[in-house]
Amino acid sequence: MNWNRVERMSLFLVRYVFIPVIQAVLALGSAFVVTFGHCMRVAAAESRLVTCNDFSPTGMQSGNTPQAALTTKYNKNFIENLKARTVMLRMCTRFPMEMHAGQVFRDFMIEPLEANTTQTTEGTVGSSLEVSINYQDYQLGQWADFLNISDKAFVTSISNDLMNYEREMAYRLALTVDDLVMAYFDYLRTLDPKTTNQDVLTGNYQMTKQQIEQVPFSLEGQNVLPMDKGYYCGKIHPFFVGDLLALDNSNNSVVDILKHTPEGLMKLEELPDGPEGDEVKYIELCGARWMRSTNCTMTTGSQSPVALASGQTAIRTYIAGKDAVVAIKLDRPDRTDIEDGKYQNMKLWRGEYKMGSVADPAGVVGAGTSYNAILAFGVPPDVTSRARCFDAVPQTT
Repeated sequence: MNWNRVERMSLFLVRYVFIPVIQAVLALGSAFVVTFGHCMRVAAAESRLVTCNDFSPTGMQSGNTPQAALTTKYNKNFIENLKARTVMLRMCTRFPMEMHAGQVFRDFMIEPLEANTTQTTEGTVGSSLEVSINYQDYQLGQWADFLNISDKAFVTSISNDLMNYEREMAYRLALTVDDLVMAYFDYLRTLDPKTTNQDVLTGNYQMTKQQIEQVPFSLEGQNVLPMDKGYYCGKIHPFFVGDLLALDNSNNSVVDILKHTPEGLMKLEELPDGPEGDEVKYIELCGARWMRSTNCTMTTGSQSPVALASGQTAIRTYIAGKDAVVAIKLDRPDRTDIEDGKYQNMKLWRGEYKMGSVADPAGVVGAGTSYNAILAFGVPPDVTSRARCFDAVPQTT
């Protein structure tokens, strides 16, 4: 056997037959693997798409995760409740009364002298004049209330309950003072008939600019002085502001008047307002400043001529000059300060109680807040009303 020839044939077969076949097989295998991998990826994507459309892939949901489903986020900042503006104390002449001065505050007023057009008799001295002095007594009264919190509730609550309750107690006192003062203004309607001279008893009993324009001059016509800063001070329900703006379309209406004022030219959609930041905003018109408040006397039936004539609920509007109603506060620095009647400005007591008192030895009453005010209200020593309190039926509701 020729081994050299065998060796040459073997090298030829390996180089030109076996190695190319192996390379071809490897190339085909690689192509198959790449193609198969791409097909598998496409199939997996389609599989996931079908799966998400048919059912949820998650095992843990709200139903079997109580620590998630039963957890609640509590807002410690309470939503503001709806409160009326309390402005009546601003319409009073206010006096402080020092401690240890008794329980009655007395006001005096000299009746004005009339003119004397008769000439003096020559050489005759004549008689001395005599003046009449009126007086009015104001009896001090006491208004107090408190709110307690148990020690358990106080130390476990997530909110600042003591501060929240103090605010609500301050509003209770402010509303009490507002109603007490308003009762004396309402009393003036029976004391002097001129107090009611702007009651709306014609048409649809709607307030118009006529009342707003006339009442300051009705007071001035009785020599009633304006309050501080030269303005009469009024209180008007927002419903009537809406009536004056939207429903009074007569010539020289409130809107027409505003066209001739800088404020009105700049902002005709609403009446000129009080300073920014003042909680009690006012309307300045015809020599009076009108404060808006929803806490106004409402009358029905025979309680008011307007309510009786209209058969509807009438709402009262108020305007005051100087000394229309008098308010006295006993000055005690350690007690409640009512300021100008706004609950935001009132200073009440709040704090924690000490344990071991005879009333609560175990200390189960943890904290509280309270007010204690000694006050008096009344009309001046005069038969002439220094206010106008008139009724109308609002069209705005």
